[in-house]
Amino acid sequence: MTAQITIRQAIPDDCAHVADMSNALHVEMDYDNPPHSTDSIHDMMFGKHALIKSLIAWHGETPVGQAVFQPFYNPDISKLGLWMTELYVTPDMRSEKVGHKLMTAMGNHATRHGYVSMWWSVLQRNEGALRFYERLGARNSGALQYEIDGDALMRLSD
Repeated sequence: MTAQITIRQAIPDDCAHVADMSNALHVEMDYDNPPHSTDSIHDMMFGKHALIKSLIAWHGETPVGQAVFQPFYNPDISKLGLWMTELYVTPDMRSEKVGHKLMTAMGNHATRHGYVSMWWSVLQRNEGALRFYERLGARNSGALQYEIDGDALMRLSD
């Protein structure tokens, strides 16, 4: 039987939950030193230069998943889309369709607010996520995502 799940947009009191789930995702993906704190999430969601939003899935009073996203310019159609930066579901709730419910809620948010697309990236080694997104009807766009940071970014900026 599927658990009773409710989904709502994060409010300032939820920043610790958002940070905890974001850090859990980083640990699960084998990244050292998860970077998120309640303060950093609060700044990014509600601060002067707020950029991200989060939809949180709740099982009763317990947060069991989230989708973190932000608007982006979709150059293919010259309109705004949503970029999902994270989708996370606690391991104990992964068989409860929480991820599907979060993606549906994010799709509803996108269409209600006039966004024309949703994009995200997935680590190639995350085979479970790849299968999940394909079951939703998502397709691999064929694009490669590049990243530059650290010393390479410093050299580029010289």
